[in-house]
Amino acid sequence: MLKNHALRILEESLNYDVGFGDLTTELMIPKNQESEAVFVAKEESVICGIDFVVEFMEKNGLTCTQLINDGDRVIGPFLKVRGNTKTILTLERTVLNFLMHLSGISNKTHRIIKDVREINKTVKIAATRKTHPLLSMIEKYAVFIGGGDTHRFRLDDMVMIKDNHIQAVGIKECFKRAEKLSFSKKIEIEVDTIEQLKEVIEHKPDIILLDNFEFKNIEIALDIILGFEQKTGFRPKIELSGGINENNVKDYAKYNVDVISMGSLIHSAVSVDIGLDLL
Repeated sequence: MLKNHALRILEESLNYDVGFGDLTTELMIPKNQESEAVFVAKEESVICGIDFVVEFMEKNGLTCTQLINDGDRVIGPFLKVRGNTKTILTLERTVLNFLMHLSGISNKTHRIIKDVREINKTVKIAATRKTHPLLSMIEKYAVFIGGGDTHRFRLDDMVMIKDNHIQAVGIKECFKRAEKLSFSKKIEIEVDTIEQLKEVIEHKPDIILLDNFEFKNIEIALDIILGFEQKTGFRPKIELSGGINENNVKDYAKYNVDVISMGSLIHSAVSVDIGLDLL
């Protein structure tokens, strides 16, 4: 399903880019000319999306030779393509945009995890649902390729009770309604204050998200959770989120939590500089 989704994005992007025809290529390039070209990473990066791109280009009549695999870190050539010159040049920008965007996410994720592992060997670094319309599935795939956790793909993955659900019906009613849920789905709840945490933990959710907690309140929250565990034997998984980025993530990673989720893995990732050169 992921591959089909990625190919559909590439195909629709190409259709939009070409419009009624690639005017420049049609004018400049002889109809039957063939060429060889190479994709080049101009900066060292984790590459993502190469498998999808190869299938896309081969469906358009080109022959591809992979020099690396998804998830490999490289600078320089990583994919060769041969075939009709017009086809290569018409596909060029669509394929480059795709690779640059996904590789930017993978590269950022890899870099952050490498930094975090210096002080915390076990915490998961996860994405959030702050993604671009229609691109969520492949953007989260890029997080995975970079070594991160995808978190929820969609709203039907699990129950995640957020501040507006609590505002609408209250904590107690949220958990009462969650009793209708299938045993196969986990329940996570977002808490904004220590007072909310004290009420929430009594309902024993699978995961508690400490949202936008100051460092001193993280310590207080962890003490409360530890005390509850010592009393009952139950400990939820603990997630930190809210305002966490590449510059401060190591400050959060020093705490004994299970997950740090970051919208910035996707929404603030900078595209990798990748080019296509005819040989």
